[in-house]
Amino acid sequence: MKALIDADIVAYRIACTCEEDDAQDFVFARVEDLVDSILVNTEASEYHLFLTGKDNFRYTIYPEYKAHRPKDKPFWLEQIRQYLIATFNAEIINDQEADDALGINQTEDTVICSIDKDLLMIPGRHYNFVKDEWTFQTEFDAVKHFYMQCLTGDRADNIKGIEGIGPKKAQRILDDCYTEQHMFNAVRDAYSNDEEFIMNARVLWIRRKPNEDWRDIFNALIQEQAGRKGLGTTEEEIPKS
Repeated sequence: MKALIDADIVAYRIACTCEEDDAQDFVFARVEDLVDSILVNTEASEYHLFLTGKDNFRYTIYPEYKAHRPKDKPFWLEQIRQYLIATFNAEIINDQEADDALGINQTEDTVICSIDKDLLMIPGRHYNFVKDEWTFQTEFDAVKHFYMQCLTGDRADNIKGIEGIGPKKAQRILDDCYTEQHMFNAVRDAYSNDEEFIMNARVLWIRRKPNEDWRDIFNALIQEQAGRKGLGTTEEEIPKS
């Protein structure tokens, strides 16, 4: 088993809890303890850490992405990031996010280690290292999680979704959907605005393949609906369980 570790979360979490500490050795020891505990609890024989770098493509699609987040960073954050690179060979991911690298690298033999619920749109094993909880996302569950977010938006990332639709209403909209095509149609109808739907979906979508753009999935599902051969996921390819 290979652990794919969200090093953004590792770095930020330790930095926030060590704001009052001035001993570098203590801070770095906390980092090592957390990474080691992830590897022990997942019984991973290999690991790969990912850190978000610069030039995230989402800002070119939606300049207000994460706009309300505080500009001031925790004191230890950058030093911890550098320590993760030097000690655990953490990889800097430019032009996209660490989340995308986690999604792209997820396979049947890996586990995504994070506390970020957004990543549940990626099928496969997930390990929440704060709650010590395992989740297995089927393809159906993962796709439904994505369309739920399209409806509700993501406040943490300043993505609005559809006004007046929260988790309960979103669940009702998708309750009778048993394929991606059904979910796509239901969400598209709820938006009644393809431009806004596509913008939000492109920003919310966590990549499964390098340079993936959700617009291609949108176009493929439109083609499928019209009865032509597309590039998206067919109804048969998304079993509910």
